[in-house]
Amino acid sequence: MTQRPTGGGIRRSASKSSSVVTAARKLHQPSVRDAEQLFLADGPQSVEYGLRANLLERLFVSPAGDAKFPDLIDQVLAAGVEVLVVDDRVISGLSDTRTPQGLVGVARMPAPISNLWSSRPQLVIGLEQAQDPGNVGVVVRTADAAGADAVLLGPGSADPFGPKSVRASAGSVFRVPVFRVEDMLSELSAAQSNGLVVRGTAANGEVTLFSADDLDLGSPTLWLLGNEAHGLSELIKQECDQVVSIPMFGGAESLNVGIAAAICLYASAAAQYDRVI
Repeated sequence: MTQRPTGGGIRRSASKSSSVVTAARKLHQPSVRDAEQLFLADGPQSVEYGLRANLLERLFVSPAGDAKFPDLIDQVLAAGVEVLVVDDRVISGLSDTRTPQGLVGVARMPAPISNLWSSRPQLVIGLEQAQDPGNVGVVVRTADAAGADAVLLGPGSADPFGPKSVRASAGSVFRVPVFRVEDMLSELSAAQSNGLVVRGTAANGEVTLFSADDLDLGSPTLWLLGNEAHGLSELIKQECDQVVSIPMFGGAESLNVGIAAAICLYASAAAQYDRVI
């Protein structure tokens, strides 16, 4: 893995065939991202948050991006990060958007917390087989906004470091610990052993989210949401302390997983912060 430059960043040109461009293009492949622990940060917002988190390895910039974002590029150089000036074709090959903004960074994946449960988190959200990368990114962003301590992604969930997820997270993937877990049941057990209430969500839950007499939303909580089409598996629901439904007051039968996550997270966050205040 390329080491981060020290001191002032170097600014140089790079061609489409250069080794650094080839290596960056390979980060479109999930297996390469996982092996290298690197991912692409597309656009000024992702680049800025990657820089703030001290996770930006290098920056590719087109002439148009160079002219449009001079202050951000100066900050990148001042932080000791290499800036590579490339043509529009290179940027188009690195970006997955139809209209690239002229900046694509290579960033390191944040190091996961090794002792999540023993650190006594207050609010965590887990997704079981959430296959839509946009939804995964939105949940990461919402978890960040609600002050959650971590996001868990079970097997079959979209890659949180894929381009669509990163873009949908609006930079939050650099701030909220995201764990890709192989065995969600083991995580449930660990959460319960460390004092968290595990709350699953389902249309036919045993209690509604607004049943104040039945829910202590101020308690440390692991929320679990399921697949966009099928919801939580029965196996997971059986291990939850409570299965909660979000009431539908209108004609819709269900909510997008990102919206459902926001409602649940903010219900807990409001109760938890009210206790602190």
